[in-house]
Amino acid sequence: MKTTRRGFLRTLSAAAAMAPVAGFPAVVKRRSPNSLLSHACVGTGNMAWADIEGLCSHPEIHITALCDVDSEYLAAAKSKFPDARIYRHALEMFETEGAAIDSVNVSTPDHSHAVYIKDALSRGLNVYAQKPLCHDLADVREIERLAASKCAVTQMGTQIAAWECDRQSAACISSGMIGEVEKVWIFSCRGGHTTAGHVWPLPESAPPPTLDWDEWLAGAPWRAYSEGAYHPGAWRLFRDFGTSWLGDMALHLLSPVWIGMNLGKTGPVSLRAEIPREPAGMMEHYWPHMSHIVWNMPGVPSTGGRPFEIEWCDGNLADRKYTIKTAPKFFPPAFARDLFARSPIGELPLQGRVVEGTEGWLLSVHYGVSPCVIDKRTGAVRPPPEVGAAPSHWHEYVNACIAETPTTSAFEWAGRLTEMVLTGNAAMSRPGELLVWNAEKGAFA
Repeated sequence: MKTTRRGFLRTLSAAAAMAPVAGFPAVVKRRSPNSLLSHACVGTGNMAWADIEGLCSHPEIHITALCDVDSEYLAAAKSKFPDARIYRHALEMFETEGAAIDSVNVSTPDHSHAVYIKDALSRGLNVYAQKPLCHDLADVREIERLAASKCAVTQMGTQIAAWECDRQSAACISSGMIGEVEKVWIFSCRGGHTTAGHVWPLPESAPPPTLDWDEWLAGAPWRAYSEGAYHPGAWRLFRDFGTSWLGDMALHLLSPVWIGMNLGKTGPVSLRAEIPREPAGMMEHYWPHMSHIVWNMPGVPSTGGRPFEIEWCDGNLADRKYTIKTAPKFFPPAFARDLFARSPIGELPLQGRVVEGTEGWLLSVHYGVSPCVIDKRTGAVRPPPEVGAAPSHWHEYVNACIAETPTTSAFEWAGRLTEMVLTGNAAMSRPGELLVWNAEKGAFA
């Protein structure tokens, strides 16, 4: 059963990616009897449930089908949407529902995104997918190509991009308030990704009766279930399933920078990563619990054509072994702490960004706080531009599906943002080595 099912997943996904599916148009129309957008959900618990709530709060969407590998989550979702049809296998849901659905959200662990996204796109469905788009670099360009060939409406789940704070951060850059960009720092030091208490090998146990463990693996290398280790939340720690803390947080932190600088399909020229020393045997299976990465970027119009750097650090402030004093490279630079102390924000946040320009510094918190600009010449603090109201990220997607218009975080460029993060993960696997990236080909040189 394991071999057959996993082979089915790989074969069906590959076939879907290679050829159009008969009977599915490039852009779908609303098909439900009440003229609402007919939508199917892959994943129903945790972040998936947040996506469902965000989507279904739009008055013109109808939740037609629900899918989850965990019957307990599925039953809870079914109780909220009693007329929705339920499935345990996403690809079978797509096959069965056929032309009855217009749209799908993929809100599952990182390793299973690509197989579901590619199949949905191949069928002409519009797709909202949680970030990152995929787990492996090899899938990014394929997803991008499929979305373009089907003229699909797509949205990557960087939902904070719709918040006023992120749109203001982007506007501070695009408006020229800080001048031409010289360097970008992004950081997340809240300790959300730690291997503390984890060991290898993990004890094996039988999966709970509510969980289809083979379907949860979705094409990843097979391993035995281990209670409390993977499902529902700790999968992000593991290389086979997650994309590290970088894959979780850097996409949010980079999004307003990417939009404000109009980076589009820009990719790095080279990059290098540093990680702390890990216990023997852990590196192969777990992502490092901290990292420091520098991407060397090409010149773009927002930098005046000059190359620039994007620097990431995710030192864990809750880890007493690694502090700002003992391991400074894993934490924001000291000048950033001084800048935040001089600003209305008041202190260095656990997560945020600093963008240095020729005229000033943009200081920005991950969410919920207005950014500000400190003028380099006078030291004056300037508020961000007014950006006006915007729909939620989920509502923007539904509106775009109905109007057949692009979204803010369409796969066309959000795929390259995912690609950026995945190059960082590749660098973490080869710490200290300068990796050269060919952005045109989407491959390491």
